Amino acid sequence: LLLEALVRLRARNLFPRLTLVGPGPERSAMEQLATRLGLADQVTFLGPKRDAELANLLVQHKILVIPSRYDEPFGVVALEGIACGCVTVGSAGGGLPDAIGPCGLTFPNGDIDALALALEKLLRAPEERRRLTAPASEHLAKFQPAVVAETYLGLFRSQLR
Repeated sequence: LLLEALVRLRARNLFPRLTLVGPGPERSAMEQLATRLGLADQVTFLGPKRDAELANLLVQHKILVIPSRYDEPFGVVALEGIACGCVTVGSAGGGLPDAIGPCGLTFPNGDIDALALALEKLLRAPEERRRLTAPASEHLAKFQPAVVAETYLGLFRSQLR
């Protein structure tokens, strides 16, 4: 999805660089697809990254894209990107919208055109990226372990009444 969205962006005179992180069973096929689509000069495949190495990589980027084809139950990766200063763009199905909150954009699962439009909006409007990263601290505070635990306890208590 994301590689195809880059092709659409290229047609609109936008040539963002893409860094793909993770091993994934589709890596080889994606590398071949990037070459076939003429994107090899824009795409870097890094393989797996963890902990500080991943955080250091994320802070070097402006946008994190999570183009899931299926409904993610929740997207911790979205929170990681937001914590590192990225605007997050993710699929609208499942729990990703909750994780992204006011700190990014969503698009319908599998919709390449909608993904390309969301990325174009962010690439052409730095003020929009600033607006979306502004509420990051408040949003991330809702996902601190103590807050999550208290929310669950409140839910359980409400069901016992």
